Amino acid sequence: MKSLSILILLLLLSVLMSGCASVSLVSTMRDKGVPAKQYRKVLVVGVAANPQMRQVFEEVFASEAVKNGFAGIPSYTITGVSEKPSRASLEEAVKKTGADGVIITRIVGTKKETEAHTGFIMTDRGATDFYGLPVTYATFVHQPVEVTLSTEAAIETNLFDSGTGRMVWTGTSSAVNPEGIIKITGELAGKVIKAMAKDGLI
Repeated sequence: MKSLSILILLLLLSVLMSGCASVSLVSTMRDKGVPAKQYRKVLVVGVAANPQMRQVFEEVFASEAVKNGFAGIPSYTITGVSEKPSRASLEEAVKKTGADGVIITRIVGTKKETEAHTGFIMTDRGATDFYGLPVTYATFVHQPVEVTLSTEAAIETNLFDSGTGRMVWTGTSSAVNPEGIIKITGELAGKVIKAMAKDGLI
């Protein structure tokens, strides 16, 4: 737990030094075929290839849940982080925690806005001098260079009912220049939780 706290602190510092980022909730949909109920304890699942990113996401999202009056449980604390959580491991985590809902978030797509320029790229080359000793000199190659102006990530968040396994709510968010996991997660969680509360689910 101490190492996780250090990791979060380091990532927080990187956020403070990173560029501008923003999150917006693009669309939401609640399954009106299911009677609305308030979920008081949810298992928070972040789908990510990087285990540390998953840990930080789940911790931050769960803390936002607590701030808004309901319990959020990071799934990695039950399933572990050595492998991606499977359906079976999540079902077991629900049983162990007594969670009445499961929130699963994943990035479903990214889009980059780029601009091409031409410029000089410096390369190092080796050679030997008159006495046979190695020397290094620089050369410059003129070639196109692609510059990324902005990056936009599409993020999907789903709420499942633990009792039925049915998805009761889904939302799609857009994150522009998502460079700081803590800041992005905090903004995302705030908007998602607010939307779920509006639909009577939190």
